[in-house]
Amino acid sequence: MIDLLSPGGALDRAIPYYEDRAEQRAMSTAVAQALDERRPLIVEAGTGTGKTLAYLIPALQSGKRIVVSTGTRALQDQIARHDLPLLRTILQRPFAAVVLKGVGNYVCRRRLAEAASRGGSTDGNRGEIEALLDWAEHTETGDRAEVEWLAEGAPVWADVTTTPDARIGPRCPYFERCFVTQARRLADKAELILVNHHLYFADRALRAAYPGARVLPEHDAVIFDEAHQLEDVATEHFGARISTHKLGVLVRDAHLALSRMPRWTGRAADDVIHAVERAGVALFSHVRGALIGPSGEDRVPLPEGLFDHPERQTAWFKLDTALEELARAAEAESEPPPQELGDEPAEDQGARASLAGLARRARELRDDLATIAEQRHKSHVYWGEARPGHTLLTASPIEVADLVRRHIVASGPTPIFTSATLAAAGDFRYQRTRLGLDDAAELLVPSPFDYARQAMLYVPRDIPAPLEDGYAAAAAAGALELLALTQGRAFLLFTSHRALRDAAARLTNLPYPRLVQGDAPRAALVDRFRSTPNAVLLGT
Repeated sequence: MIDLLSPGGALDRAIPYYEDRAEQRAMSTAVAQALDERRPLIVEAGTGTGKTLAYLIPALQSGKRIVVSTGTRALQDQIARHDLPLLRTILQRPFAAVVLKGVGNYVCRRRLAEAASRGGSTDGNRGEIEALLDWAEHTETGDRAEVEWLAEGAPVWADVTTTPDARIGPRCPYFERCFVTQARRLADKAELILVNHHLYFADRALRAAYPGARVLPEHDAVIFDEAHQLEDVATEHFGARISTHKLGVLVRDAHLALSRMPRWTGRAADDVIHAVERAGVALFSHVRGALIGPSGEDRVPLPEGLFDHPERQTAWFKLDTALEELARAAEAESEPPPQELGDEPAEDQGARASLAGLARRARELRDDLATIAEQRHKSHVYWGEARPGHTLLTASPIEVADLVRRHIVASGPTPIFTSATLAAAGDFRYQRTRLGLDDAAELLVPSPFDYARQAMLYVPRDIPAPLEDGYAAAAAAGALELLALTQGRAFLLFTSHRALRDAAARLTNLPYPRLVQGDAPRAALVDRFRSTPNAVLLGT
């Protein structure tokens, strides 16, 4: 293993401009030892260490099935597109690796067929639907990242994909041709499985709630890259939340599912679904006023006793009742009539399976709403967001250390945590406490970069502060001056999507190729950035 990364080794022979990195070899040795001893490991590897190869090589040489979990899909795609092909040239044996993403990253053949039968949606996207139909017949993966011509936030994608809750499994007529099914079967046979943190924690949360259920295959170890994001992801997946978006998706799916049931066509289905819709609108309109902070913040703690107010309590009870009625209706329709058992068409079986999933989702939403409204769990913090067109109520665990310890560290697979930013002043105690890593071995390797010689930090003092009027215009003008010095060749990074959109509007006439996050899938934008001379990439 060390020989592969050492001067004169396989990596040296495989890539131009190779530089020996002692830090990379030290990390690779520590990862190999952790996998061999089945002991948790936490590693901070400074920027430029080459940590991806430092853990992938011992992982593939261990003879174990390894899951690599990344903080972002961008890193997931980078490993698949760049690191794995390199490893196939330097390792002495073939290996099976697969990328596994969340359900929403794959086109759903059932939803695509339904959208095509409706002639597209009200947004006039018939042309996009036809293009997706053609692509779906030729793609091997069904991965959204392949559709480079479709903008990242294009509404049509929501019409042709599904959610984990809405998948109906083997009873779906498209199950055998389903891209999610195919990806999971490939994962069952792979040595290396690439996922992101959200998918990994979704698997852990599913196993905790439904013993025997799983998203990922059984594995020997998990390596968390970008592990500094784990606490936030764990907080999200082990909490409860209800939002206008989540409720809207449920209503949309209920319309599609119940409209195909003869008994529920027309007014019967509309009454049940509209009751949920009206109750949801009433509830969120009553709570929005309590979610605007004194300084206009859009994320605030929920006042204790928020739902003791008569109007809010009534709105809560009405939504609770409406969700239960929807669940009962969907559940009743999910059972086939006795005379149809055994010879029911596959399409009808799929529709009934969809209704069973709809009933479960409606009841889970009831439970989440009750958890938030009652605020009984003292181990949770209750908060909400109110933004234009979006309202969110959440109950989040204050500390996730016990949850991570129980569901990650003690669950069986050996966990390895790595990032460029895990220690505080060279000490891992904070992360150990927050993630329950009491017994983990540790390693800290600095960056091999000579920042004093290779980098420059420029802090402008002649523009307004970020919260003052005129900042956006001054920042854009300053960026133009810097881009003239560098002849483009720049990544402009923003702390919000609003700031990104504002800057993109001000920099429309750049004399260099301009790439903006959202215009195409992120992996496609990064590839274009790398291959386009003098390009400027704007992202968050």
